[in-house]
Amino acid sequence: MARGSGLEARRPSSDDRQVRRLFAFGGAAGAAWIPFFTALLAGRGMPADQIGLVLAAAALASAAAAPLWSHEADTRMGAARTLSWTSLTAAGCALLQSFTGANPWLVGAVAMATAAAWGPGAALLDSVALTSLGPDRAGTYGHVRAFASGGWAIAAIAFGAVYQGVDLWLMIPLFAVSEAGFALAARRMASPPRPRAEGPRGPRLASAREAFRDAPRLAPFLGGLMLFSVATSATDGFVPLEMLGEGGGPFLIGLAAGLGAALEIPFFVASGRLVARFGGRTLMVAGLAMGTAVLLGWAAADSPATVAAIRVLAGAGFGLKYAATVLLTDRLVGSHLRSTGQALLQVSTWSVGPIVGPAVGGFVYVHAGPPWLFAGAGVLAAVGTGLAWWSLRGIDDGKAGGTDA
Repeated sequence: MARGSGLEARRPSSDDRQVRRLFAFGGAAGAAWIPFFTALLAGRGMPADQIGLVLAAAALASAAAAPLWSHEADTRMGAARTLSWTSLTAAGCALLQSFTGANPWLVGAVAMATAAAWGPGAALLDSVALTSLGPDRAGTYGHVRAFASGGWAIAAIAFGAVYQGVDLWLMIPLFAVSEAGFALAARRMASPPRPRAEGPRGPRLASAREAFRDAPRLAPFLGGLMLFSVATSATDGFVPLEMLGEGGGPFLIGLAAGLGAALEIPFFVASGRLVARFGGRTLMVAGLAMGTAVLLGWAAADSPATVAAIRVLAGAGFGLKYAATVLLTDRLVGSHLRSTGQALLQVSTWSVGPIVGPAVGGFVYVHAGPPWLFAGAGVLAAVGTGLAWWSLRGIDDGKAGGTDA
């Protein structure tokens, strides 16, 4: 059995159960906001190109803040304690969105503040899980991550039904309450402060520079994922708008997001065995290829129901690639820069990509039409997939019998 495959039988400890509950809670909190934000702005009368700029501005703020938060996590506060502060801050910022109306400047400013606080959350949560599991059980990360998909799946459908029956404005207080509760849950398991052993703390971006210096493959690896992220980010914000056509509404948006997350679960649970058999690189490429196919499928879709059905299938691709990219990043940077590595992964996939993608996507959506947007994104996603695959040639990717780079 490959070291770190995590297939050995082991009853979950109390710490494991606590981490899994935290992932489920975090998934549910995110489901209150992410699937429905563009629909909320469209309901206020904002056009698609302005929505794209708001999403891009929020991603820019997240990209700028993530390395700072991760530096604090790796050098002083620890990932869990930092996660608690980011979530509580995001809850307060999100409440301000109730007073912005359709003013793009106010909406963008509040979205940037919320994203700067909330954006690093997924990377910090992944760091908490990897630290709790340790190197010998890192292969079971997918089992833990599946709880976030489960929480998201149930909550997205439930929130969609509530928003359909009441109104989308309710997502703002519900998200704020959910994030505040999540912050308290993270605080209960917060690790003690983690000062670095060697001398005084360095500059805020020193950890990121160290990661790129010590892992030369990291830059092209993240570059390929960033191109894929630009492609998906150019479309993701506007898929809900396609579902708001005839017969669509918040419930259809929530149903598609929830079923897609449910489809991720078996792939996350099986990720340890799949990585041990096929390697993380193969698993990642399979997920990226499936995501590319989803984009091309949207280009041919002709109804809200078809768009929603393809959105569900996107969950399989996400489940295949996500666990693999988290584990591959952890192998590249090492445990001493774990939070920084996961933050850089998040910046590349959930921050830098979404800065460019939504801004360009909104323009193309308005002036060329959805089919051109989805088809162009599919081509770009294929290029990013190829670069990510090439960057990991010859590396030990967790496959049984694999060789070190």
